[in-house]
Amino acid sequence: MTQIKERNIFEKVSKEDIFKKLVDIFGSENVTSKQVDLYPYSYDMTECKPRMPDFIVIPENNNQLVELVKYCNDNQIPIVPYITGNNVGGLTIPEQGGIIVDFGKKMNRILHINETMMYAILEPGVTFGQLKKYLDENHPHLRYSYPYAPPYAGVVGNAILSGMNSLSCKIGSMGDSINGFEVILADGTVARVGSCFYGLEDSDPDSWWSRYPMPDLLGLFVNWQGTTGLITKCAVQLWPNDPFQKAYVTTIFGLTDIADVLREVGKSEAVDDISFFNIQAVKLAVELENPKKFPGEPDFITIMPMSAKTEDLFEAKKKLLFNIIEELNKKGKKILLLDLDDFAKVFDLRVRCAYDLPAVILPTVPRSGLTWFGSYAPTHKFEELIEKADAIFQKYDYHSPILYGKIMKYGHYGIFRPILPYNKYKEEEYVHKIMEEITDMCLEAGCIPYKTPNWMTEKMRKKINPGWIKLFEKIKSCMDPNNIFNPGRWNL
Repeated sequence: MTQIKERNIFEKVSKEDIFKKLVDIFGSENVTSKQVDLYPYSYDMTECKPRMPDFIVIPENNNQLVELVKYCNDNQIPIVPYITGNNVGGLTIPEQGGIIVDFGKKMNRILHINETMMYAILEPGVTFGQLKKYLDENHPHLRYSYPYAPPYAGVVGNAILSGMNSLSCKIGSMGDSINGFEVILADGTVARVGSCFYGLEDSDPDSWWSRYPMPDLLGLFVNWQGTTGLITKCAVQLWPNDPFQKAYVTTIFGLTDIADVLREVGKSEAVDDISFFNIQAVKLAVELENPKKFPGEPDFITIMPMSAKTEDLFEAKKKLLFNIIEELNKKGKKILLLDLDDFAKVFDLRVRCAYDLPAVILPTVPRSGLTWFGSYAPTHKFEELIEKADAIFQKYDYHSPILYGKIMKYGHYGIFRPILPYNKYKEEEYVHKIMEEITDMCLEAGCIPYKTPNWMTEKMRKKINPGWIKLFEKIKSCMDPNNIFNPGRWNL
């Protein structure tokens, strides 16, 4: 495990004085340093080592946060952004203590919807369930693209960490669908990035429509895990909620044959998304404990949502999909194509949780821990990745392996994600050994992990071009010279 250098955050100012200042800024009801309140913020569902924060604050507006950032910068006090805690990779574990800023409680407003240019301006605490409910009730012809995440997880956090989504085959990463930010820099400057940069003080809410053609400064904040600034507003793209929608399922017999299905269907433009799950994950979804694959069962299923503006277009997409599956079967694959509604009725209605997003994904629920190697992956290596991950699971006799992945942006890249639900209080060392081996294998194949814990970025640094690391560290040093923003992430 990576060891993070200890930091004395009370070197310049006492804990008592910091607490008084925080009460001054946020009010006594929005500040705590009680151990019982701090503890839930000290860990996540993964095997990452827990660390206690020193304070929790609940902000209500930008003015409070500007004052906080200036004070912390002057006194070199760490600030860690936090939304709902439904994260992996230890991203909000305060590696060097300090102050956790909990956006989820009060800075959770949907500030503006632009119907013409199809975007929403959100505060960091807005959840997927909240956004879906709001769109369904007020803008039913628009939709957001939801990841495999529960309704109470945060939209902005997923976007700025380039999470995948239910339209990924068509649109790619959620990081690609950000139009602009409002962000507080280390010296307290409030900067607007994207087309919202016009306006000396405030911006027109209808000006948050693009990240180009100005220099793309959004890259200074996307995937930096909160280490370059404190984002307080984010504009995310919405999409037409087409009237014709349906999802199909394929069952695939043959461990690596899934790769051809993903690539051929993915580049066809017939579907909005195509995700695969191994059969053990499907069994977990219907609450079968420690599921195994038996001879004669399919190795994988895929879920493929499809949508269209007209019935003719919808029928044409269906015909294209059916033809692709037929051609693959002629080449010796064994693939069954089913309507998801029919599959759910025959198998179990609970499998719809992987389609009716946002939803609690049942395979992640039964155990107290969950960890993964979530990565962007080269799709021409899917066969190798699947075979080797399966071999690692068998080597360790792991009880409930989940292999999950998808095609992104019509096949330009993919997602490969082995997932391990586990008993957090009994299996951490065992699970971490498996994760280490999976990580080594996937990095060797060229996968690029996201939402990375520090032990994983330590491995990555041994393979990354030294010039990239030097540039990366220069930018961090320039943006955050006193290292107050989520210090310790990316081994900084």
